[in-house]
Amino acid sequence: MNDHQKTPAVVTALTVLFAGAAVAFWTTASSVKAVAHKPPRSGPIFTNTATVRLSVAELTKTGGDVSGLDCYACHSKDKPVAPKFDAAGVLIPSVAHRDVVFSRMNCAACHAPEEKVELKFDAEGKILTPAAHTNDVARHGRTIGNDHCFNCHDPANLAELRTAGGKKLKLTESTLLCASCHGPSYRDWESGAHGRRNGFWDAKLGTPERKDCTSCHDPHAPMLPHLKPLPPPFRAALKGH
Repeated sequence: MNDHQKTPAVVTALTVLFAGAAVAFWTTASSVKAVAHKPPRSGPIFTNTATVRLSVAELTKTGGDVSGLDCYACHSKDKPVAPKFDAAGVLIPSVAHRDVVFSRMNCAACHAPEEKVELKFDAEGKILTPAAHTNDVARHGRTIGNDHCFNCHDPANLAELRTAGGKKLKLTESTLLCASCHGPSYRDWESGAHGRRNGFWDAKLGTPERKDCTSCHDPHAPMLPHLKPLPPPFRAALKGH
């Protein structure tokens, strides 16, 4: 068989092959029971490009309100702060800092804006946790000793942070504080494998920006809540299944 004879034979073979594939496709498709298409249940938590929270560094850089971060607006530099602990060694937050007790909760999901929520305290001054919030008490990690304020805050200067090794850092340098204990996570953060990175992957096109640890993690309750898996964009069920 010469080349002039081979060409029509190859074309015919390919035509038969594709025709068979088309028949097989339509036969399989006809056996699938179609169901109504339902878009996935989504929300801002999946579509919003902003970070979970604003870090002090970003808040400062963008000119946000940082007045609530001035410890010495209430504390005196001449009077050292002494944390209180209960009999079990658990930190008793002051009433002024009760906002750091409960974290990872969207209060408005259950409480109406006009609802007045009051906290109750025991004789030691410890907040009595409502039954609905038993699992929502903020703590840095799973160890009780981790909730000591001065593990991160400098007792000699409340306007600064301090690592376990004694290195002092500004509030805007919180990521370096996290790195002093969470080395592997910091390594992954630097390489772009952990955390949020905005901007350009190719530095030639623009400046990449790594978000701080506290742009996602609340320093007083760093564990992120689990996300509920969403259904796929569509579902198809085979007959007989």
